[in-house]
Amino acid sequence: AGDPVPLTMRVKHPLWPGRTLMDISVSAPAGAPRTLWLDTRDRILPNRSLYISIASASPALDAAALDGAKIRLVFKDRHAGLAEHVADRLNQVKDNWGFLVEEHTASRREGLYRRLEADIGDLLRVDPDNPIGREYWADITYGSQGELPFVQPQAPQGVPLWAFRQLEDLKLVRKFVDWWIDNRQVDYGDFGGGISDDTDLVQQWPGLALMGVEPDRLRASQMRLADAVYKNGMFTDGLSTIMTDELHAYEEGINANSESLYINWGDPKVIERLMTTVAAYPRIIEVNPAGHLHINTNWYSGAKSYREGPWEWSKYYSYLVLHPGILMGGFNGDPEGRKFVIGLADGLLAHGKPGADGAWTWPDEINWRTDATRGTLPANSPPMQLLWAAWRWTGNSKYLQPLLAARTKAGNGALRQVTENVLAVLDKRADWGMAAVTAAAGPKATNLDRYMAWETTGDLKYLEALYADEIREAATRMYSQTEGHWWTDRVEISSEFLQRTRLGGVGLMRNWMWPGATVSWRFAAADDAEKVAILIRGATPKGFRLTAYNTADHPVRATMTGWNVAAGQWRSSDGRTFPFETSAGVEVDFPPHQIIELDYALAAAGEPVDGRPDLGIGPEDVARTGRTLTVTIHSLGAREAPAGRLELVDRSGRVVAQAATPALAPPRDLKPKTAVVNLALPAGFDAAGARVRVMLPVPEITQLNNSVAAP
Repeated sequence: AGDPVPLTMRVKHPLWPGRTLMDISVSAPAGAPRTLWLDTRDRILPNRSLYISIASASPALDAAALDGAKIRLVFKDRHAGLAEHVADRLNQVKDNWGFLVEEHTASRREGLYRRLEADIGDLLRVDPDNPIGREYWADITYGSQGELPFVQPQAPQGVPLWAFRQLEDLKLVRKFVDWWIDNRQVDYGDFGGGISDDTDLVQQWPGLALMGVEPDRLRASQMRLADAVYKNGMFTDGLSTIMTDELHAYEEGINANSESLYINWGDPKVIERLMTTVAAYPRIIEVNPAGHLHINTNWYSGAKSYREGPWEWSKYYSYLVLHPGILMGGFNGDPEGRKFVIGLADGLLAHGKPGADGAWTWPDEINWRTDATRGTLPANSPPMQLLWAAWRWTGNSKYLQPLLAARTKAGNGALRQVTENVLAVLDKRADWGMAAVTAAAGPKATNLDRYMAWETTGDLKYLEALYADEIREAATRMYSQTEGHWWTDRVEISSEFLQRTRLGGVGLMRNWMWPGATVSWRFAAADDAEKVAILIRGATPKGFRLTAYNTADHPVRATMTGWNVAAGQWRSSDGRTFPFETSAGVEVDFPPHQIIELDYALAAAGEPVDGRPDLGIGPEDVARTGRTLTVTIHSLGAREAPAGRLELVDRSGRVVAQAATPALAPPRDLKPKTAVVNLALPAGFDAAGARVRVMLPVPEITQLNNSVAAP
């Protein structure tokens, strides 16, 4: 035998020659016959070429050296080969689709898509009923297969179908959210998709929490991520640390802070974080030479902005940065937030133009320097949320003109992102609602049609169909939205219509800035949210109807908290009269296996909450050193907070220590206004179950931030 000859042998993939099934390097003595067994991963071969490449640095390997060589394919039982073939194809499909899913590229002009199509085609060739493969192909091709195989769960005897299906729908949303918390969230707070994408994912948490599902767990999860934004240094002076475009500037944590307020109403840390962004508005929003207030940049950071040429055009995503302004304008009537929201709405309206057909349009993009415009403002875009806020705060119907024009042109679909109950609030059941009834009976009915048809008629058949559609869609997409682990900003199990029906409006969906929930729910016992089906119909700030069915064998109690409601004395149809307002709650009892119907209406208007003073304390504001509690108190309201009282209350409700709190100015300059107060602990004090609370002698914006557990 001669000297060893180095060999590199590659078995190329029959579907895509750029992929190698096996790549080995060996050496063999020259002049001696050898048999090499190349055992690749199992493949059910397609009708395509399979080839092997053999290379060597030795001159001993030439064409003559291969004379007499034989290649033999050794097959195993097809059924035995399926497992590895299917597993590999699924992994290849998931990996390739992960690189395409951001823009949902599904064109053969894209080489990576051709590779993906070949892989999933080869998967379904050998396993045509593979449920995961079909799930992915349905998503990739926009449902080209029609509905995937699915059997609807059946309602137990005696349980109304709408109630059963609503709760099944709710359980699937919880399953999705729980999976991400249980399997992806780490102690640092993030979910592994990059914090800025994780903040998009977690915009789905508040809606579920407001519906009564795991509110404390979801709050803790969301706040861990919001805190991770700061630990990671992603904020500089209220805006993103990195220089980026108008959408990603929002996703660098402005959205996370905004999410936080929905489920931490009045928390000082959350409010003061939002204040830093509102304080940054003058750097990116200015009056232009034409006298209009416009956003002056689409490429900026907290330290610098570019305001020339292509960077001085505002776009519809530019308005997302106003989310904190909308929330602060709603929480304490913050004049700075309202000034920029209303001013930008006026600036946008100034560019409205009638067409030849008399229909008005508004621009998508506006040049700050020249006042030039481009494009047409789309329906269901962030500026529509801004305009709704301006209408809510001023009552001026001019701010509804773009919404009404969009609806005239495109029908009810143009109303999709109105978070409140638009039919009830604008009194449009007779025309918009009846159009939805007609559409809901047709072959192309959407869930928006079905929701509006129910809102118009009260007929529960529309909700039975709506929830059935959502159950089917969630169940047949759950793998790809969880274990299939796409990018965290690409996964969703929608809760929009659950929120609309259980809360009377949408609390929060991704990039929907105006909080539209009429009420929220908190149940006395864990998991009871998934036992009580709830409908809120005809919701306006002055009234609504509650219909509910308790599937449990025992009575269930819940607190119904007001959100988008007018403050004052309210009356329910069971004869109760009670104070009700934003963030205030009233108890509701649900008897077992019974439908209840209650009408709620404002009986006498009270003082609006957003003009009141407010004191707040958060979990991080109380520290214990020996027998002293040191408490930092925050003024968060619209007016000066008068002198008040700080109390330590033991588990029995007895006040065991107290101290006076000083008057504090409101944070009208968007800077924290705080005071530090000490409490002396009594000897032998047991902190278990004790709470620290702050109290004012006048009504406040909220009581939800007045009490925390004692350390």
